Amino acid sequence: MRTAGLIVLYVGAAVLGSYFVFRPTFDSGFAAIQTERGDGMLNHYLLEHSWLSLSDSTYCGSFLSPPMYHPAPRTIYYSENLWGVAPLYWALRPALPHDLAYIWWQILLNALNFVAFAVVARWLKWPHVVAVGGAFMWAFAMVHADQIKHQQMIGRAWMPFAAYYAIALVTAPSARAWNRLCGCVFFQSLACIYTGWFLVAGLVVFVPALVALTPGAGGALRQLVRERRGAVLRAGGLWGLAMAALFVPYLVVNFGIGRVYAETYSLIPTPSAWITGSPGSMWSDTTAPYRVPVYLECWLFSGFTIYALMLAATVSLLFYKRDERPPERALIAAAMLTVFVWALITLTPREQGDSLWRWVRFVPGGTAIRCVSRVYLVVYLFGGIAALTWLTKVTERISRERLRFAVRALVVGAMMFEQTRYEQPHFERKDFYPLVDATAAQLKGAQVGYIVPVFVDTTGWLGYGADGEVFAMWVGLRANVPVVNGYSGRAPKGYPEFGTQPDHETRDWLKGKFRGTVRRIDPRAPDRTREIVVE
Repeated sequence: MRTAGLIVLYVGAAVLGSYFVFRPTFDSGFAAIQTERGDGMLNHYLLEHSWLSLSDSTYCGSFLSPPMYHPAPRTIYYSENLWGVAPLYWALRPALPHDLAYIWWQILLNALNFVAFAVVARWLKWPHVVAVGGAFMWAFAMVHADQIKHQQMIGRAWMPFAAYYAIALVTAPSARAWNRLCGCVFFQSLACIYTGWFLVAGLVVFVPALVALTPGAGGALRQLVRERRGAVLRAGGLWGLAMAALFVPYLVVNFGIGRVYAETYSLIPTPSAWITGSPGSMWSDTTAPYRVPVYLECWLFSGFTIYALMLAATVSLLFYKRDERPPERALIAAAMLTVFVWALITLTPREQGDSLWRWVRFVPGGTAIRCVSRVYLVVYLFGGIAALTWLTKVTERISRERLRFAVRALVVGAMMFEQTRYEQPHFERKDFYPLVDATAAQLKGAQVGYIVPVFVDTTGWLGYGADGEVFAMWVGLRANVPVVNGYSGRAPKGYPEFGTQPDHETRDWLKGKFRGTVRRIDPRAPDRTREIVVE
């Protein structure tokens, strides 16, 4: 009976959270898709490209070269590759069309975040109700749900496991913990380079801090290295080679390219960012008088309950006598130190103000980071672990079991309730995919295509610029024709300036790389289709 109740508790929380996050999709009967037409549809393009490259021998692209920016090679390295999360999409594709597969991929991938954190919470011996609360926050908190529009940020399931094996490595050193920690870092980086980078950034502070705060940990780790040197070096070396295989091609293709500090101005968290929730959310209006507007990538608030727990966990560290400090004190202190260090490094007093990030970004991989506000991954992973570890331990002092459960349930319930009352950006599937197919019909049979990056959907919404380029890339994908169009984290060297290309710019880009004809199509005026000859 107890097992059935626990199953209901976990499944119910996962289903409820999924409904909160994907409400526009569910309420519309899957007519709506929760994404944006730029980055979000680029991610779907990359997933569908990888599926076609593996399943269709007639496909015009190859696994490393989506048919965009034609004829530039290895174009996958201009953006996230999503290889770590694509297998779930591939598993859905035989049973579902591409648009529905993308929707279910988002829902199921996010559910995996819930499962991953719940498993780790139980390994940390948190009570079930607290484990459910932590898993709910990691999967469905506002700050995470808002990033559904950037689907590469959904796959975070390896991050809790990495944190757990980091704790295990310090508290009970073993070659197995080291091997699994390295593996988790690799697989998280394979899922999303951004999340992998911030995971490593957090661990670089967390692990040394935990070693310093855990009595005897340094000696135990040195003993592990002495006694299992071969296993330690083998695991580190093999996972290091895997990381090199993943990242070296990015370094080669993007050699000499980095983001200047000014590109990050509006994407560095300000104090207001940490109390700004998604529009329409529980505290959006309440906190408005106490903050200034922030850029839409900096909605980092997920309620006061989780902040209160983090603060209580931090303050509690001051009240332990030296000879009465429990083992959890080191974990809480190391986790909160990680939160404070990275929150401080990435904080600026105002938009376009200075920040420690100006200098810290020169660590390996840092100059590729544009959206610095994604430091929320570090804050909510390690802060959540500290906060809920403290909640678990402080409530253990309550002797009456029912009262103890009631207190935990009340706190967790408040934390979950604060994540409600917001709605994700979305649009109707019919306002993208059928329009793509209609234009693709005009492109089929061409050698190469160039699609004017402007389209109008059935509501009269005008798609142009980045949205238009992604639309054009989808047209090429559906027509199975490579296109000159492209949109990604960066463009190949010598590619024309962003925007509609006149014929001479298309010729200049292709000169010396391609000879033949390019079919130019304007989605608003398909009767004006013409051929551009490139000699």
